[in-house]
Order: sequence, then structure tokens, then C-alpha cells
Amino acid sequence: MDDITKSLGEMNLQERADLMGAVADVLQATAEEAEEDGDALAATNSLFLACNLRGCSSDLGPNDLKAAELLLEQGITFIHLLNGRKKSRELVH
Repeated sequence: MDDITKSLGEMNLQERADLMGAVADVLQATAEEAEEDGDALAATNSLFLACNLRGCSSDLGPNDLKAAELLLEQGITFIHLLNGRKKSRELVH
């Protein structure tokens, strides 16, 4: 694999939108799982982040990169935390 990792600043507008859309899709799926598990707060927070990412990705210019970067970090961290919490629950049960 000789893929070169790009920063948001190095990506073109379509690449940024695709990345943000992919993270938003995972957040939406995470929200559905949280809803099924009865965790309304996690579902709401996940949907909130997904909607913000989608809204930001549609009109993302060079001046908005820091905000987009923070949203992506929060979304990815939230997904990671929810997955970790779910795994720890499975180990306890």
C-alpha cells in the first residue's frame, strides 16, 4: 500500500466532503445502534455530530478547515468511545 495520507488542507473539496460524509454515515449507524440499545443520549449526540458534519461538508472552504477538523476529531473520537463502551459491556455480560 503506497497510499499517501493527506491533511484536510491538502484535499480537494470533493475529497473533504467524501471524508466528512463517511464519518457522518458511521455516526448515523452508531446512533441507530445506540437507539436499539436504549441509549437515547448517545443516539442524540451521534446524530447531532452527523448532522453538523453533513452541514459543514456542503460548503467547506479554506477558512472552515479548522472547524471541520475539530468536528471530524469529535466524531471519530465519539465513535471510538461508544465502540469501546459497547465492547466492555459485552465482556461484563
